[in-house]
Amino acid sequence: MSCDLCKLNIRTKVYKDNKHFIILDCKGCLVPMIVWKEHTMEVPEPDMYVMEAYLKEVGDIFFGEENFYIDKRQRTVPDHLHWHVRYNRERPVWIQERMGVDEC
Repeated sequence: MSCDLCKLNIRTKVYKDNKHFIILDCKGCLVPMIVWKEHTMEVPEPDMYVMEAYLKEVGDIFFGEENFYIDKRQRTVPDHLHWHVRYNRERPVWIQERMGVDEC
């Protein structure tokens, strides 16, 4: 299997890391994301609530309180659960310049 999220070879800033998930800056879009460490889309519901709570805390720090939303759409890696924190308003220029893509 060749899944970038399973490998996580390229590490960026890590906010939280435990045996089930990791929250780190996405190397593609430079915003925080949470990755379930097992290659699956099936996560127990209680764990999803915990993941969302931790990701909200990071979003508050990264973008400011209530200036973000949690994007749960799987784009470039459709079969490995991960969510991004995205800015509520127009994406800041510094993110646009670094990304070079619309969203990852």
